[in-house]
Amino acid sequence: MTENLTEESEKLRFAQNLALVGYFSLFIILMINIVWLIPSKHFPIALVLIVIAGPLVLPMRGLLRNKLYTYQWASFLSLAYFAHGISEISAYPDIWYAGLIETLSSFMMYSGCVMYARIFKKKFKQQVKEEAVKQQANKTPEDKT
Repeated sequence: MTENLTEESEKLRFAQNLALVGYFSLFIILMINIVWLIPSKHFPIALVLIVIAGPLVLPMRGLLRNKLYTYQWASFLSLAYFAHGISEISAYPDIWYAGLIETLSSFMMYSGCVMYARIFKKKFKQQVKEEAVKQQANKTPEDKT
């Protein structure tokens, strides 16, 4: 049984790393896009950074602290950046690779977040079940009646 838990812990660590690599690479590619590759001609760069990259800052603390709820809603947030990356590919064919990197990064973040939530819930249920079995085994015959 403990062998199964260590395997689950390894899967959980992989999902967490996948989500974090996707998250930080998405953050970096957005910064590069906004500041260097596609600077806005109509709006200040700081405003564009706040509007586009600002929402991505919100889940940082929860992702780094392994909060299940944050992983769940961050997966939905990554879908908006996935759509943004697809639109960047078609809007700027000269630098299509930047949109592709954004799309792949957001997909990595989404996959990692969903895998983390799924594995975490499965591991939690398994631990609760094991605790119930231990408690049942530790009861004295007087407690069982």
